[in-house]
Amino acid sequence: MFNSRKSTRSKGSSPAKAGPCLEEGGAFPEAVTLSAMPAIIADNSGKILRASAGLRELTGYCSRELSRMPLGLIAGDGRPFPEGVSETWLFTKDGGKVLVRACASSSSGAVLIIFHPLEREKELADSLVAARAELTTRQRYLEDFREGVFRMISDLDRSESELKGALQKLSETQMQLMQSSKMTALGELAASLAHEVAQPLTVIRGVSQGMLRSMTAGEAGALAFEKVNLISEAARKMEAIVKHLRVFTRVTPPAFEPVDLNSVVRDAFLILKEMLIAHSIDTVIDLAPVPGIAGNQTRLEQVIINLVTNARDAMPDGGVLKVMSLTSERDGKRYAVLTVEDTGTGIPREIIDRIFDPFVTTKEAGKGTGLGLSITAGIVKEHRGYIKVESDPHGTAFHVFIPALEKC
Repeated sequence: MFNSRKSTRSKGSSPAKAGPCLEEGGAFPEAVTLSAMPAIIADNSGKILRASAGLRELTGYCSRELSRMPLGLIAGDGRPFPEGVSETWLFTKDGGKVLVRACASSSSGAVLIIFHPLEREKELADSLVAARAELTTRQRYLEDFREGVFRMISDLDRSESELKGALQKLSETQMQLMQSSKMTALGELAASLAHEVAQPLTVIRGVSQGMLRSMTAGEAGALAFEKVNLISEAARKMEAIVKHLRVFTRVTPPAFEPVDLNSVVRDAFLILKEMLIAHSIDTVIDLAPVPGIAGNQTRLEQVIINLVTNARDAMPDGGVLKVMSLTSERDGKRYAVLTVEDTGTGIPREIIDRIFDPFVTTKEAGKGTGLGLSITAGIVKEHRGYIKVESDPHGTAFHVFIPALEKC
């Protein structure tokens, strides 16, 4: 533990008296004196014989002051040091004290005590505790950060999916609005054509009627008379259709007045009849007497046209369309009821509850705007009525309920 070296005391110095162990190992006490480690050699009576340079530096005492000083004045509580390792205090010259770990061993009437200051060790222990606390905090922060990153990534993935869905829906809505714009332009074109066709039809009908008045059975023959009469009747029907088309396409604020629902159906079929025949659809019209209603004929015709057009699209290979009217009483109120029933493919169960929402359609992209039934429901609501739908894989039926006029 200590290095043996020759004594460096001058010839004039007087060595301190010591026990036999010091004389037998003269180099050993000198090594203790020069050691940088705090250490003391004391006799059995507890007086200091030698103190190391490290002890002198730690306590502030010089060799002369420490020589023969009772050990209790500088270390411990005055009692003999126990063999082995123990913790105690070293008292400094300026009145301070240093916590140390003392390692004592005795041999041949002397005691060697080596002191290890614990302040640095305490600082290291405190630093270790602080470092562990900092590490725990950083680990917790890292876990929170990692969890936050994962949550953010999940939110970004979900937001990206929602954005893609919104973009797709926006694209579909744009297509539907374009289709709606086309339908508006087509309506304006139809109104313009109806105006242009009206004049030639008037001429045709006028000329044909003039010819009929000038004809006699004997002069032109019955066959020629019949042909000119057919031309006149056809022109009359075309005039009625064109007149009705002009009224239907006219944009005016809705004015409500007493209306016969059955008459609205008949007028609407002036336009719809040929369309249904062209699509191989048989039409069954069963109109029972119904009470008068307060409504707008043009807008009610739009309801019928929208429902019949949807029925036509649901029967691409043809089928049967039934249009019926009847009177119903519900919750003490009388209603005029219009039913439009088809033998088409029906409405899917997952969208039947949303069938009257805007842009909801069963048709392929580009073949429908998804606005027809929404507009229909809005018009029925304007008339203080409501609409119900029944559907299965064999067909669909729409029932329109409009309150009857109250009797005076």
